[in-house]
Parts: sequence; structure tokens; C-alpha cells
Amino acid sequence: MNEKEFFRLVGNEIRRDILRSVAREPKYLFQLAKELTGSQQSIQKHLQCLLEKGWLSQELVEGPHGPARKLYQIAKNLSVRITLSQHSFDIDVFDIQIGKISDPLDDFQTHLDEIGKDLSLTLSQGIQKDHQSYAIQIRTLNTILDKLGSIENFILSKKLTVTGQLNETISMKLEGDDHRKDRELAYTIFSSSAPIKIDVIQKEIKTKRTELLASLKRLNEKNLLPKRGVDLMEKLEVTLSSQTE
Repeated sequence: MNEKEFFRLVGNEIRRDILRSVAREPKYLFQLAKELTGSQQSIQKHLQCLLEKGWLSQELVEGPHGPARKLYQIAKNLSVRITLSQHSFDIDVFDIQIGKISDPLDDFQTHLDEIGKDLSLTLSQGIQKDHQSYAIQIRTLNTILDKLGSIENFILSKKLTVTGQLNETISMKLEGDDHRKDRELAYTIFSSSAPIKIDVIQKEIKTKRTELLASLKRLNEKNLLPKRGVDLMEKLEVTLSSQTE
């Protein structure tokens, strides 16, 4: 995928919101329209664009009391690397390959050993002020970056595999549309690498603080809250109690 196509897709705020929502859990059109406070016709146009580019896929799901509906889900695993400096502006968009490494630990260690040797050799040469030396060092460093990219792909692949297993566990314990916000809250808490803040979670899940606390308590009862989630629940309890006093 080229950078022009990538930024055309993610440059639209509604499409970003759709991707963010569907990444947490597959959604129907009516769910997205309700969550994003837009018309179904408007959301459908953006969905069609994402479908045509292969970022989303759709599945026809039979309804228990009505006609079949299209369920939208993420179809691509992508990573983006942007390098901006005084002398360069590079954008790399690449697919994350899952399950493509036959012996991941050996492959991982081999890459590390090769990178260590190449980097040590490059640094030991020092910087010689001639064009040929510059060209050789730049090529070597680009090769090292390519190998680091392979390691990054392995780590991202492993993360997506573990995340998928976690999401399956959460879905099994919290089935049905009544628990949709509980599931999304659990996904968000487990997957977020940044410190969790009440206001950020509220904006992400689009819920009131009282409803957020109720969801946290339900997750805790089912042993689906990590330590950071328990801390958030206790902090929110204190906050709401002080407001009612």
C-alpha cells in the first residue's frame, strides 16, 4: 500500500472512528450509526470505501427474529512507521504477517546476532569523510533497519495472536449484545499501553461514569479485570462517592 492511499483512508475522521470501533469488536451498520452519531447512509459510504480497499470485511449473519445483517470486521493487520528528520521524511506501511515464522525463537535470535555483528562493524569503522564510506554505512544501516523490521513483525504477530486469544476468552464469558460495552471496556483496558484515565475511557467507550463503574464491577466479578482495571474501579468509586456527599 502506498502512502497516498493510506493517508486518504485514515485522513477522514469518521473512517478512523469506524476502524477504532470495529477493531474493538465487529459491528453492524446500525450499531456504528448509533455509536458514531451519524446517519446509516453516511456511515455506509465510509464502510464501502474501507471494504473496497480491503481494510474491512463483511459477513452476512442471520438474525433470530429478522433479516440477515452484515457484520463488519477488520480484514488487514497493518503497521505504520513514520520517520521525520531534518534530512528525511519516510513512511513505511507494511502488513503484519501472522503465523509465517516456522521457528520463531531461533529466527528471532538469528536476527539479533546478525544485527549485533553488522552494527558493531559499522560503528567500529567510524565516520570517514568520503562519499564511498557514507554510502556503505547508509546501506549497512538500512539493512539493519530491515532486519529490525522482521523482528518487529514477529513481536507484533505474537501480540495480535495473544490479543485474539484474550478477546475470545472475554467474548465467551460476556456473550450477547447486553454485554457489548462490558466487552469493549475489557478489550480497551487490556490492550492499552498508556496509563488508564477515567475521562479517556469514558470518551473511548462513550458511557456515563455510573455506567462505567457498573461495567467495571461486572468485569471484576467475572475475573476479567487486570490490576490496572481494579485500580480504576476503586478510584472511580471514590470519585463518585465524594460527588454525592
